[in-house]
Amino acid sequence: CNFTGYQDTLCAHRGRQLYARSLISGTIDFIFGMRAKAWFESCDIESIGEGYITANGNSNSTIASEYIFNRARVFGSSGNGSTYLGRPWRPYARVLWQNSELGDVVNPKGWSTWNGDNKTENVYFKEFNNSGPGATIDQRVAFSGQLNASVTITELLGQGFESEWWVDTNFL
Repeated sequence: CNFTGYQDTLCAHRGRQLYARSLISGTIDFIFGMRAKAWFESCDIESIGEGYITANGNSNSTIASEYIFNRARVFGSSGNGSTYLGRPWRPYARVLWQNSELGDVVNPKGWSTWNGDNKTENVYFKEFNNSGPGATIDQRVAFSGQLNASVTITELLGQGFESEWWVDTNFL
């Protein structure tokens, strides 16, 4: 699948969602939503301008909303360091990038605040085992972190997810 837009391209808003081998392109908060558990497997993420890839809007610690990017490839034409992996739309934003290739389009800070709002104490922005020029962690913001192990798709989508009607395991 191809999801092409500018701002707010893909709305991962509620429920369990799986995106595999897809191209998602945009510039400002182009993967966004509030309550979804969304897994992105082997997706190409293209930044077409300065901005932010994700804007997770988890507003409550009891909501299990999270976006996980596994084996993704981030690239773009917007220039070196012009794109952030994400910013918190709401106070409990949760995003993980793991086992992914992060191109030089990714800003060395990795993550940003929401329009200067520095309330990041409950934000969960993590990375694990990424590669490429955008994966260097020595300048990452203080409210992000590194994991010691990858998260599995079952941990996010639940046991037996692969037998759901909406899952085609040929793409995993």
